[in-house]
Amino acid sequence: MSKPLANQEFAALRDYIYKKAGILFTEKNRFILETRIEEILSETGHKSVSEYMRALEDYKTAFTEWNRLMNKVTITETSFFRDKYQITAIEKNVLPEIVKRHEQSGSRQLRIWSAASSSGEEAYTMAILLAEQLKDAVGRWNISIFATDINENALAAVRAGVYSSYSLRNTTEDIKKKYFTKLPDDRYEIKDHLKKMVISEKCNLMDHNASRKYGRIDLILIRNVLIYFDLASKTKVLQMCYENLNEKGCLFLGHSETIFGITNSFKLVSFVNAFAYMK
Repeated sequence: MSKPLANQEFAALRDYIYKKAGILFTEKNRFILETRIEEILSETGHKSVSEYMRALEDYKTAFTEWNRLMNKVTITETSFFRDKYQITAIEKNVLPEIVKRHEQSGSRQLRIWSAASSSGEEAYTMAILLAEQLKDAVGRWNISIFATDINENALAAVRAGVYSSYSLRNTTEDIKKKYFTKLPDDRYEIKDHLKKMVISEKCNLMDHNASRKYGRIDLILIRNVLIYFDLASKTKVLQMCYENLNEKGCLFLGHSETIFGITNSFKLVSFVNAFAYMK
């Protein structure tokens, strides 16, 4: 059981993380921060939170310790083909429309952004859906699927492209055979032609200038992320998404997330048991 943080310690850490990354730890998820900081103190040998905070502020150690902190507090659980209704909407409605628009305009450059992508299952799911849709023509398209995260361990997992059978629990056997190589230890490696579609990069969603490089995007997935942000941070991130989308580009949030009460910039688009927001 983790050691409870003193209120002053919790407030200092909470405010530091919020200022740098826009992620807000409330009393409801305070235990996560308490667990993670206890692990960090054990790893680094710092005797107190205040001592560790000094390491976060010291220019000699700030970069390393900020990465360590983010790698600890942004651990998320994900899987391939997560949320079947959203995936079906993307497969049957959104991607065909995007492909059609590009073909009509004579442009075969297609860009998708999996923001806060964790270990890459979402980004590679998009790659699989595109490969299934475009079939033999996929090689004639310039496809960029950006998998970004603030967690460097997660990005390393994207680049490796190796996943447990549990991560593929929603994946059909025929998709496994077509797009994965089975490894001896019940893990699966995504095939190279899909790896080439996915570009993994570190990105802090609160860094508006850094996020501008992901412009001219056809589809943004930022699912189950806004729940960690307060209203001001949500507003900033959604504005950034709007600016980076192509006209008629789509934004998907987590199935229980909404932009209601945050922004009126997008048009709501409904599908069967799913919805998205269009520019």
